[in-house]
Amino acid sequence: ILTAGADMNVSIKYEQLCGEIKEEISRFHERRKADGGNHTVEDSMRTWFETSFDSWIETRFAPSDFKRKFHRVDVELPIRVVDTLIETEGGEDDDIDFIGTIVNISKGGLFFKSRRSFELSSIIKVVIDLSCVDPELSQIEALAMVVCCDPVENDHFGIGLMFSSVYDEDKMTLDLFIFKNLAYFMYSA
Repeated sequence: ILTAGADMNVSIKYEQLCGEIKEEISRFHERRKADGGNHTVEDSMRTWFETSFDSWIETRFAPSDFKRKFHRVDVELPIRVVDTLIETEGGEDDDIDFIGTIVNISKGGLFFKSRRSFELSSIIKVVIDLSCVDPELSQIEALAMVVCCDPVENDHFGIGLMFSSVYDEDKMTLDLFIFKNLAYFMYSA
């Protein structure tokens, strides 16, 4: 079982993974054992998801001209911006606690729509409640840098964020959310 944190009851059960992923994890585990490590299958599974899953997905399911480092999941989720830690020149007033809507998310960042704009390179603190689409998961907090801010429609802005800091347990929750959604997309079609 790959758990999502000490206080969480969310897990990925090895026996429920698709055959291709099981084979990859088994090969990875055997290589680790051959290198002299005393690793459990659970340790190997966690390490494989953290270090090899993205490249495995890319080689099998992504187009050859795919340029992103992380795979994005299209989703509609509320995002709360709770603080601005560093804001470049001409920043807005202190009315910071507001909600926008996430359009897509990856391990490296997200894109959301908002009525408020942000200066490029601003560092903001966000809260994302994953439980509204997956009741087994909780909310996560992250610090992120604004990498794009463009007008999109009806007085809204499209805000691109790159995560600069996601706490360990929150990172595992985010990784699990993305994995579950990618797995559902790949194997339900």
